[in-house]
Amino acid sequence: MTHGSDSEIRALAYRLWQEAGHPEGRDLDFWLEAELHLAAAPAATAPAPAPEQAKAAPRAVKPKTATKPRTASTDKPKAAPRSRAKAK
Repeated sequence: MTHGSDSEIRALAYRLWQEAGHPEGRDLDFWLEAELHLAAAPAATAPAPAPEQAKAAPRAVKPKTATKPRTASTDKPKAAPRSRAKAK
């Protein structure tokens, strides 16, 4: 399946033929190369969506829950457990 009209393919094939130095007998090669180039071009040259379409809908922001203020007792690390001395 080709993308592009015959006139677009013809114009590109002619330009490619000129750039190659006008070789004789390779018209089909340039035609097929032009078809391939135009078939790949729509994905690369497709216009970017408008900024309004490209943006996702804003996410709902969760309200922050009230946090308990830190106190001196929560700031201190817990003490290591004491080991008991063995009775003799």
